[in-house]
Amino acid sequence: MEKIKLRDLTSIKPRDLSGPRSSNRFDYQKDWAILKMMEMYEAGEDFLLVMDYYDDVVIYDSDTDPENVSFFQIKTASKNWTLKELTKRNQGKNGPSLSILGKMYECKMQFPEHTLSLNFISNYTYNLKLSSGEKSLTKTKISLSELDTSSISDIVKKVIDEHNLKANPDFIEITFFEVSELLVNKRETYLRGKLAEFIERQNPDSKYKISLIYDALYSEVKVKNNYEGKITNFDELVKHKGISRKQFHEHVQIFSEEDGDQELWTFISNRLTQEGISFSESLKLNRAWNEYRVEKMNYANLTLRKVVSEVSNIIESFITKEVNSLNNDLLVPAYEKYLLKSNSHPLFKEHYIKVIILMEYCKNE
Repeated sequence: MEKIKLRDLTSIKPRDLSGPRSSNRFDYQKDWAILKMMEMYEAGEDFLLVMDYYDDVVIYDSDTDPENVSFFQIKTASKNWTLKELTKRNQGKNGPSLSILGKMYECKMQFPEHTLSLNFISNYTYNLKLSSGEKSLTKTKISLSELDTSSISDIVKKVIDEHNLKANPDFIEITFFEVSELLVNKRETYLRGKLAEFIERQNPDSKYKISLIYDALYSEVKVKNNYEGKITNFDELVKHKGISRKQFHEHVQIFSEEDGDQELWTFISNRLTQEGISFSESLKLNRAWNEYRVEKMNYANLTLRKVVSEVSNIIESFITKEVNSLNNDLLVPAYEKYLLKSNSHPLFKEHYIKVIILMEYCKNE
């Protein structure tokens, strides 16, 4: 069986997900993705969560050597879902579009040997006939295999027609309908509460504000969701569209550990004072430090990320040098190099850039 990572993704075209979707639904998908990553992280699962590619959310079981993949189609609603809604095909420019279940099965067609599950997620319950006689409206997760024989036969027939299949589709046991605990109108409030509980379990002494944690995670998901560049291989998919367990762990560590940035500033401030830096200069750097330590967590700020990358490249030449004076041997020459690189038109103020220089240097030292 061919490995997922080795497959040429240019030959596997993702389904067009650019149809009409409200801003609220987009936000709902992003919040659901954060909630899902917290769930998998605490369960100890390895994962690569991919946004808006093949499906609304796709989860591989590894970011380095995946064997299985699960697909998640996420829709908000204002009423219960019925079999008619799940199998309905709308008329498009080139004929009938795929139904919800048709789209779900299409994902398995892309990865027939690697698909672990096909999942439909919504805020509303499902009004379906179950073979057990139970009320489906009371269940938060239903397997397609739980439906009565007549419903399953109807679904199979319609999926065969949609995809012009020559044999019965093999997806009954791996298809699920789930009711999300995330409410549409109160999703952000609910998620902030869940984040607070999550961070407290990681470290009860965490001092960060929940609003900061939420904004940082949300901006990272947004960046991945909105990337529209060409993807030709799995490594590019990981880089541009995915968030791995390792990356999520790094985010969690930022919020779960003691405030290392503040401790680092105390050390740097004392060092600069010993070097004779003026009080006013130290004050300006301190203000810039407090500003940057918050803004660096906004992963959607692509301009800042670009500047940090440029500064990081400049810093490389200082790592192997003897730095006896932070100001004279690092800050002054590194900032001069940055000005040359930016043609004397820096995107941020002098002390803000110097703070980035200090942080990048300490990170690599």
